Amino acid sequence: MKTIYLLTLSALTFIVSACADAQNYRTSKPPLVETKEKNIDKITNELQKEHLLGTFDGLITISKGNSILFKHAYGFADRKDRRENTTETIIDIGSIAKTFTAASILQLAAQDKLKLTNTIGDYYPSASEKVASITIEQLLTHSSGMDNFHNDSDFELMNKSEAVDRILSMPLIFNAGAKIAYSNAAYTLLASVVEQISGQTFKEYVIDNLIVPFGLSNTGFYGDPHIKSDRLALGYGGERPGKTTFERELTWALIGAGGMVSSIDDLVLWFSVLSQGKIFPENSSISVFKVVNERWLLGSFSQFEFLETSVIQMGGSTDYGYTALIQYIAEDDLLVVLLLNGHDQKYKNATHHKLSRNHILPLLLSDN
Repeated sequence: MKTIYLLTLSALTFIVSACADAQNYRTSKPPLVETKEKNIDKITNELQKEHLLGTFDGLITISKGNSILFKHAYGFADRKDRRENTTETIIDIGSIAKTFTAASILQLAAQDKLKLTNTIGDYYPSASEKVASITIEQLLTHSSGMDNFHNDSDFELMNKSEAVDRILSMPLIFNAGAKIAYSNAAYTLLASVVEQISGQTFKEYVIDNLIVPFGLSNTGFYGDPHIKSDRLALGYGGERPGKTTFERELTWALIGAGGMVSSIDDLVLWFSVLSQGKIFPENSSISVFKVVNERWLLGSFSQFEFLETSVIQMGGSTDYGYTALIQYIAEDDLLVVLLLNGHDQKYKNATHHKLSRNHILPLLLSDN
């Protein structure tokens, strides 16, 4: 079963203002509405049980339209200093950063500064014939055939020139458009294209055109001075427990594909911005949620079926124990956001997906 919906959210920005009213509380759960939301109490119990078992620490919110059904912070942002997570805690969002890269490209396309049919060869004429023929749309939707371009870590030090040279010189794992394979390299190359077209650094472009205009005050790149350090959560469960990615150098091994932090309220607001088309001119036909292939939408969200219901999502994880997830069920106008800073061996770095699929979505979509 494959269902395609026109995604709309009615005034999700209300959610953010409602969250602000409850900013000093670790839990916010207004009166429930409609049939499926009666299971919120069951979800609450499930999540609390998993947290007490040590499965995760972090933040989770569930909303329907402009109503918050559930919002809670679990565990510690800093276990050594006993600093608790709150609903204002800021956490690494992993590959959800790709939605900012995609939005940047689509915004430039809506301004007629590029076309999605443009190719790598338009920006890098020296690329080999096969690589040069890859389109912007194929880069966006993981159908470019590009493999991983660094084997060390996301924090391998390299500048833009080194990153681009590596990416363009790699053999493709399949001809562009023939298959689908997740590609961080494609998004790093897209960030480089943003720089070519805009004349700004990628970081400057995202801040000036997406973060500041839409009031994402707790969202930024590693090392950004406007991010309040006392709200940052350390990561637990990865290779470097008790450390934070925020202090790492933002290298071109990561730019375009990751390297950003955010809060749970900011991610709710960001999804509202995307779903309401606020980043595009009013007459634009470009949609972040245009279905391009059997898995990927244009704006770096994927789609899948769960209990015969269409779900779109974007998730991310890092080596430090951070995992993050946005899921939207258009049929019921339900938004689920997880920002986690800790996991144990039960689900490891798939904790965000496992929590949702095993403990949230089955109850959220159940009529019983």
